[in-house]
Amino acid sequence: MPTFEYSGKNSVGHLMTGEVMAATPQEAVHMLRKQELFITRLQEKIGASVGAKETPVQWPFIQRVSSKELVGFTHQLATLIRAGVPLLECLDLLSSEAGTPRFKQVLRVIREKVEGGSFLAQALSHYPDIFPPIYVSLVEVGESTGRLDESLIQLAQYVEKQTRLRAKILSALAYPALLVGVALSVLVFLCVWVVPLFSELFSEMGEALPWLTLVVISLAEGMRDYGVSVLVLGGLVFWGVRGLLRSPGIRETQDAVLLTIPVIGPVLRKAAVVRVARTLGSLVQHGLPLLQAVDLTRGVIGNVALERGLHQALQQVEQGLPLSEALRAQGPGLFPSMMTQMIKVGESTGSMDAMLGKIADLFEQEVDRSIVAMTALVEPAIILLVGSAIAVVVIAMYLPIFSMGSIIG
Repeated sequence: MPTFEYSGKNSVGHLMTGEVMAATPQEAVHMLRKQELFITRLQEKIGASVGAKETPVQWPFIQRVSSKELVGFTHQLATLIRAGVPLLECLDLLSSEAGTPRFKQVLRVIREKVEGGSFLAQALSHYPDIFPPIYVSLVEVGESTGRLDESLIQLAQYVEKQTRLRAKILSALAYPALLVGVALSVLVFLCVWVVPLFSELFSEMGEALPWLTLVVISLAEGMRDYGVSVLVLGGLVFWGVRGLLRSPGIRETQDAVLLTIPVIGPVLRKAAVVRVARTLGSLVQHGLPLLQAVDLTRGVIGNVALERGLHQALQQVEQGLPLSEALRAQGPGLFPSMMTQMIKVGESTGSMDAMLGKIADLFEQEVDRSIVAMTALVEPAIILLVGSAIAVVVIAMYLPIFSMGSIIG
């Protein structure tokens, strides 16, 4: 009889690993579910050829599966299943219609796993870069309750809303970034091509130059002579600092500092609250235990400081403290008081999932208003700063000409 290695979490959210003997993967999962284990990984221990077959294929970055494609796949799969199409035929059809080569091959491998006896959630779990743990968990719930189509529809809506929120934040930063890029290009053009022309003219005049003109000419000459070296050095420093900031301790400090930055910090915190509330609400609505739902939600926050706060709250919930009190104990700097108050209402009325959905909608509106306010403040500030820099270069070049005109006059 085959032996299967498994990983999963028990009813209190603790990670459990081990082995189980069963005739089929379905029987192994059934046996483990009787032990109140939520299975996240199940793999046959013996069989090198199967392991080689299941190894995901690596593809270039340009072939990553986008959130838009994942939403489309989820909607289509839900529609086909609701129409009564068998799961294997659904995967056949969707793999042939996949937009990227990688997604096409992934769906074919998933189809083979399902045909071989794996549950859909188990097959999806082999590709966490496409199907995150939350996605796999909700599919698992849908399969176990016989309402896979409903789970998939709610999943598609969840992924779509998460993608829309991310797009709002990126679009708010895109225009200021474009302004900065254009302004830097103009400054480089002035310093590399225009300022040297004036410098030659001034050297022929033989007059003493104003200090501002001397500073700008020196900067332009340094940029022209050492510009490439500075770019290379800057790139190396950037990648070095980027790697340093990825270390856990520094990353947590960095994320905590980001939350305190005026204008930007509140937007990031409210966006994180939206992700937490929407994810937790979806998991609770599907019937997952609160401890397991909170543990899965930690992976979608995107801020290490908030993730640590949620982890500490999870530990307090395990000790019997209500979720609202555990979140409030982390301080208002992490989780807003309005969020904890609304969760407390949900706990007292037994409508936690509905209240979390309202929290997500409320703070998403707050994010929209904050983004509008942030854009209204940041864009004029960038335009003023960039305009001042260009004006300094122009004034520095014309000061000697004005001085020469006054002498002649």
